[in-house]
Amino acid sequence: MVTIDFSGSSQEGTILLEPNNSMSWRQNLLLLGLITLVSLAIAVGFYLAGAKVILPFSILEVTALSVGIYYCAWQRQRKELITLQEHQVTIQKGFYQPLSTHHYHRLWCQLIIREATHPWKAPSIHIRSHGKELELGSFLNRQDKLILIERLKRVFSNAYMSQ
Repeated sequence: MVTIDFSGSSQEGTILLEPNNSMSWRQNLLLLGLITLVSLAIAVGFYLAGAKVILPFSILEVTALSVGIYYCAWQRQRKELITLQEHQVTIQKGFYQPLSTHHYHRLWCQLIIREATHPWKAPSIHIRSHGKELELGSFLNRQDKLILIERLKRVFSNAYMSQ
């Protein structure tokens, strides 16, 4: 999801990048609970029928699924904030708070858009300055990346496509 906050026709403002959240944390917990209930009910049935080896593997399966759902939910909290000022571009990346901050002089920033290797994939967006390159919105889908590219092309006059 791309949230753009620019005042009027100004070239100063912020762009907030967030991944799409298809399910809330509560919905993830309900799905996990339903799968756990079904899996453990089947495992207990096998346990009572004499197949005692099934229950530990079922518990292991539910544990692995829980870890996977938690990791995916945590990754959905990723955010990137691009702040464009008159002489500076600041990019903050993090989850619940900024974990890394990158400062670039706006005059020396170069927007690089690399074409996708497949028609279904999204192009990659990079900012380069003084030999350092930083990818923007690696977690965005194709539609959101195209929105971001369109806005950044208006802001940076020296954008170019790369193969």
